[in-house]
Amino acid sequence: MGSRSLIAIFGLLCLQGALGTGSAENNLGLKLFVKTSGEDTQPQNYYRDNASYRSRFAGANTFAPEYFRTGYGNVLTSQTAFVEAINNRSTTWKAGINPKRNDQYRTGVLSDESMHFQLPLGFVLKKDEQPLPTSFDARQKWAYCPSMNVVRNQGCCDSSYAVAAVSTMTDRWCVHSEGKEQFNFGAYDVVSCCHRCGFGCDGGVPSAVWNYWIENGITSGGAFGSHEGCQSYPFDVCKKSGDADDAPRCLRFCQPGYNVTYAEDKHYGRVAYTVPKDEERIMYEVYNFGPAQATFTMYTDFVQYNSGVYRHTFGVRVGTHSVKVMGWGVENNVKYWLCANSWGAQWGDGGFFKIVRGEDHLSFETNVVAGLPLFR
Repeated sequence: MGSRSLIAIFGLLCLQGALGTGSAENNLGLKLFVKTSGEDTQPQNYYRDNASYRSRFAGANTFAPEYFRTGYGNVLTSQTAFVEAINNRSTTWKAGINPKRNDQYRTGVLSDESMHFQLPLGFVLKKDEQPLPTSFDARQKWAYCPSMNVVRNQGCCDSSYAVAAVSTMTDRWCVHSEGKEQFNFGAYDVVSCCHRCGFGCDGGVPSAVWNYWIENGITSGGAFGSHEGCQSYPFDVCKKSGDADDAPRCLRFCQPGYNVTYAEDKHYGRVAYTVPKDEERIMYEVYNFGPAQATFTMYTDFVQYNSGVYRHTFGVRVGTHSVKVMGWGVENNVKYWLCANSWGAQWGDGGFFKIVRGEDHLSFETNVVAGLPLFR
């Protein structure tokens, strides 16, 4: 990551200008400016009644047949027919049959509240003038970070706001320690203890999670059933139609066998910010600082993604989803973002997908957030 001038942090989230010894910025020195914009950047400590944010699928009859709304006034009762209809219309990507029911793939972002809780704007004061590559994959640049190859599974919980955030933080912890430190941030602490982040398994706000990382820290945690870290992820995949999990009680202690206290296990962020709505700036962010978190409007055809560069083609809106941006490229003359989803490695292209780049498609480039770790 070449030499840069030292980092400068301004604004309400500057944490007294603390720079962790050994952090990548002390050595690599890219200069970042975080601009505040008044009341909209302040934490929101409450949300409206969460009943209005319950999943579109919640409350469905357990034995009801699966159906697929096309958005053109008709309904298909076969996933095969839905996939065929998508492929007949799509020119840049291919749909496929999922291993699970469509209503078992959850979203998790409260879009209205996300607009009210905005992180300060971050922008670069002194940019490296070297041109960015035509294609980039964070997994290759930071091959010493094994977390970048891990696809998480949010299971039967509308928690993409939290899962995508902690996955991104895990990657950045490794990147900014130059591979010297590996810490697997877990979503349990966020969905159960961060009440201003949202409603646990009924969705939340990505920006609030990054702010929680700075103010409260986040504990470690492995996948469901792994018993790894302070608090393993508590949600398995949905077992039946209409199934939905509730967030567990906030427990400020670690699981048996993990010999570190809850307070000691907390790892913190130093600053968090919104990446400007600009294709090149997002590319620059990912290339120099590591993966970032993006949020976009999700339609039913996205669930069927198999390969290629996704562009909404068919189906209806089901919610707002959050994912991790890993890089970019060009496929068949179509520019794309390379992303990691949180629906397990059996979905999509090994858990990853591509989505059209440079058009703010489904507001993807409007809602990118990131942050830098605090090394003590």
